[in-house]
Amino acid sequence: MATVKDIARLAGVSPTTVSWALNGKRVSEESLRRVLEAARELNYHPKMSARSLRAGKVFSIGFYIVNPSLDPRLNGYLFPMLAGISKVLAEDNYAMQFDIIMPDKLDLLVKKALEHSVDGMLILPQFQGVTEQLLKDLPDKFPVVYMQQDPGADPEHCVVIDQAAGVDLAIRRLYQLGHRDIGIITGPEEHVDNQLRLAAARRVFADLGLTWREAWVAHGQFDMESGEAGMRRILQANPRPTAVFCFNDYMAIGALRAAAAAGLSVPEDVSILGFDDTDVAEASTPALTTIQQPVFQQGQQAAAMLMQLIKGEAAAAKVERIQPAVIERSSVERRPS
Repeated sequence: MATVKDIARLAGVSPTTVSWALNGKRVSEESLRRVLEAARELNYHPKMSARSLRAGKVFSIGFYIVNPSLDPRLNGYLFPMLAGISKVLAEDNYAMQFDIIMPDKLDLLVKKALEHSVDGMLILPQFQGVTEQLLKDLPDKFPVVYMQQDPGADPEHCVVIDQAAGVDLAIRRLYQLGHRDIGIITGPEEHVDNQLRLAAARRVFADLGLTWREAWVAHGQFDMESGEAGMRRILQANPRPTAVFCFNDYMAIGALRAAAAAGLSVPEDVSILGFDDTDVAEASTPALTTIQQPVFQQGQQAAAMLMQLIKGEAAAAKVERIQPAVIERSSVERRPS
């Protein structure tokens, strides 16, 4: 079995530096990288407690969101997701560690895996490139279930909400109501959800023979302010669209504000449709028609898959896609004549 001295020798650092790096004390980024690489290469595992040693487990999993934003609006879907995860973990008397990880701090997850401080991980990698990097860096046999599908990566075990299906539902619903002039407010360019939704929107427009007009497309940041600014920009177009599909509910609320400020009535003058079905959707005026993401169900299914991996019950690679749904409220109606 590898020792701290073995890691130090391979990494070219002192045993003290190895000890500090593996115990979360401050070392240089270069030293930490070399220590983690050496530990992974030597298949090093620190000593466990007597209880954990007997069972070979620590009875805890990690749930980590990789996102540079600590925006409290994450709560809109995070709490139901946590509830779904917790419900499954309780059945096996497992605890959960939760954290929001910056994209440039992925080595923290590698360190947790190498130390076996958790028995497995649920990872929600919201920005492009994160999944690909983790697939390279995390130990091969360590149980991980991803809860977001990066277009550039192909993890073996994944439980995701089908973003493309949600976009398809949204645009086709507007189309069914007679809307042919549809505007779009997108999210942050580097966000995985935004990339998936944007690609899907272009496909559905092409399938339905709709015209993609750049004057009717605004780029937001998944917040109310950018939704409001985007809607103001779209409303300056002549002609303007009869409906606007926003890539999340917060931007849709901003779009409602901009429409009201322009003297327009929603949905009589313009329909507005959101995405996520967070709490703000039902509380808005008018109440927001939106695409519901079943995040409680996603949390349950992801946790169940992870527990199977931890128990050695799931051998085959598996991707589960959960289907979203249209939630009809009051912000969308048939195209005005």
